Amino acid sequence: MARKLIHQKTWLHPSLWMAARGQPCRLDQCGAACCVGGIWIDVGHVQTILDVATQVAAHMDADRRDPGQWFTDEVVEHCDFPSGIATATAVRPRPGQPDRPGCVFVRADHTCALQVAGHSLGLGWPGLKPFDCATFPVLMSEGSLRWDRQSASRAHGADCQIPRPREPALPDQPPFFRVFRREIELAIGRAGYATLDCAQLRRRAKKPTKSQNPTEL
Repeated sequence: MARKLIHQKTWLHPSLWMAARGQPCRLDQCGAACCVGGIWIDVGHVQTILDVATQVAAHMDADRRDPGQWFTDEVVEHCDFPSGIATATAVRPRPGQPDRPGCVFVRADHTCALQVAGHSLGLGWPGLKPFDCATFPVLMSEGSLRWDRQSASRAHGADCQIPRPREPALPDQPPFFRVFRREIELAIGRAGYATLDCAQLRRRAKKPTKSQNPTEL
C-alpha cells in the first residue's frame, strides 16, 4: 500500500508527481481561461484590495473602476480561508470580448489588474493577487495540496499542462511539481517543496515493480 507523504500536516497528493506536458501559463494561447468564473477571496484580502482601490482602478478599463462593482454579495464560510469567510469577485464580459465572461479584474491583455497593481506598488509576490489565483492549478484545500483537477476542467481551454494520469514522468515530461515550483512554494514554502524533491529522488532510486503504481508514493 502506498504511504501518504505529509508535510506539516499537509497531505501532498500523488497528482503532484504526474507528468506535465511543458511549461505553465501561456496567456497568448489560453487567453486567461482560468479566470472564466471569478474567484472566492477571503474577506480580509478583499479589504486589502479596497484599501488601494484607486491604484487598482488605474489599471482597469473606465467602465470597471467602481470598487462597489468588484465583488458580489455572496459569502461562504470555509476553513480554507484565514478569516473563515470569503466572497466572490464579480464576473463581467471581458474587455474586447463581450461574448466571453471572466473575472472583473481580467484586462484586455489577459493579465490581472490586481497583479499589475501589486507590481506597480512594489508588493512582493503574490501581492494583491488572490491566493488561489496565485497557486492555480495547484490547490491547497482542507489539509491537502494537489493538482486542481476540478477547476482546470471548467476552465474552457486552460488545461495548464494537465498531468497524464497513471504515467511516470519521462525525460522530456517533467513532473507536475517541478513545472509549478513557484506555486507550490507559495502554498507550502521551500521546505515543503524540498520534501517533494527528496521524495522524487527516493522514488527514482527504487526499481519499479509490477505491483507499483508509478504515480504514487
